[in-house]
Amino acid sequence: MNRRQFLINAPLSMLLLSVPGLALAQDDKWGVRSLADERGFRFGSAIDFNDVGDEQRAARFVSFVNSITPRNELKWMAVEKRPGSFDFRAADAIVAFAIENRMKVYGHTLIWYRVPNWVEEIKDEASLRRAMQRHIRTVMTRYKGKVDTWDVVNEPLEYDAAEMRQSVFQKLLGDDHIRVSFALAHQADPNATLVLNEAHLEKKSDTFEQRRDQILRIVEKVRNSGTPLHAVGLQAHFRPGLDEIDEQGMGKFCKNLREMDVGIYITELDASCRFVARAKGFTDKDYGTLFQRVIDVAADNGTLKGVTVWGLSEKYATPETEGATGVCSKRINLFDENDDQRSTVDGIRRAIERL
Repeated sequence: MNRRQFLINAPLSMLLLSVPGLALAQDDKWGVRSLADERGFRFGSAIDFNDVGDEQRAARFVSFVNSITPRNELKWMAVEKRPGSFDFRAADAIVAFAIENRMKVYGHTLIWYRVPNWVEEIKDEASLRRAMQRHIRTVMTRYKGKVDTWDVVNEPLEYDAAEMRQSVFQKLLGDDHIRVSFALAHQADPNATLVLNEAHLEKKSDTFEQRRDQILRIVEKVRNSGTPLHAVGLQAHFRPGLDEIDEQGMGKFCKNLREMDVGIYITELDASCRFVARAKGFTDKDYGTLFQRVIDVAADNGTLKGVTVWGLSEKYATPETEGATGVCSKRINLFDENDDQRSTVDGIRRAIERL
């Protein structure tokens, strides 16, 4: 049995004793986790199950961040592939790793359009509501007191449009599926921070401005119903050469949320280099400036509760496009394909120093 098979099949009690990286001494040579801890600020990264099982990679997370987001291991397709049959082994290993190393856990995600086929095939409203209730209650109850913040609804809008995504939830429950999701999440864990997470809320274009307006309307409607919704997640996946940060529009959006007493998380910060050749004069150093600016705008205009980057090192990441090759085949994180520090580390450090 190889190590990965052992981690998947072992009970949680054995995982606690066997996962490399648990209780590792911090070696914060980049000074980011210690800076975030000093400021009382949540700085995190997406993490994969394989990261926890690799001593070197696990050590990087321990030294660098004080919060982790399981990238895939808490999604519906991972934990409930068959109706009512739950598998939490991979998620348990990640949560145990976080607890042992004094990290917070950000839960991603409860309701998303990518679901197992059996959910997609539900044809009536009542059956879907029952499935949602069972799923949300089971997942959140298991991690009550361990996962403090949840992306309750992820990407309710179409990716590059200002319209509701035609998911099974939207088709059967309409716009009310968002309120229903937040109500069920609050019932499952009244102490959890509940987040509406969405892409393209930071960028410049008429379409993205319309998306911001639509999210504000959704937030207002949910909260006016008496249902808790505590924060909006800005994914912040940037594509230099294709889009750019809208400091004025994003700043106004963050102010509007603050006035509604709704917080902000930057939840999936990274950048694509696929279109960078179109951005004249753009250099690697500009990635750091970009990361800093999006954090600065959120902090200066809204109630910023945390920042999560969507991975630490490109060395272990999968290509953006299947079969892609070359220096721009992966998302830009904090360390490049040689595991060397990028300018993004300095950009984030500068942003946290301003908090």
